[in-house]
Amino acid sequence: MVVAGPSPRRNAFVEQLRAQGLEACAVSAEDAVRQADIVVAATPSREPLFQADWVSDGTHVTSMGSDAPGKHELPTELFSKASLFCDLPSQSVQIGDFQHVRHEIEAGRLAVTAIGDVIEGRAPGRRSEEQITVFDSSGISLQDLYMADALIKAKSGRGAIG
Repeated sequence: MVVAGPSPRRNAFVEQLRAQGLEACAVSAEDAVRQADIVVAATPSREPLFQADWVSDGTHVTSMGSDAPGKHELPTELFSKASLFCDLPSQSVQIGDFQHVRHEIEAGRLAVTAIGDVIEGRAPGRRSEEQITVFDSSGISLQDLYMADALIKAKSGRGAIG
């Protein structure tokens, strides 16, 4: 696992991963993105963390930190060359990373698919190994509660909710 970031906490995080027996190293953002099959951004950033041209074909990118107006982890140039997914489109264009291309989405120049539609079979997910996919997770509290309940039940041996 490679870990990138400007924060001095990056090195401490790498050491924690190693202490748990995981192979981890600290690298530059460019090195991390260029060699990754999956990129996960989970920061409070208000500017893109990397450049779109660092993302290779077939890469999946997730933004988890953009959950308020003005937050911005991903380069907007990436969106036109990727398939876009999110937890809730109306929320994603308000507070998620897709807020920065809201006009493009509203004009129909970019399409955003709710992940629930993919899970339920109403929309396709990844269509090829070369396709770049982006998932913008701005967070839905009901999903968090459902998962917490499922984890509690699984730990107690009562099974997950369904």
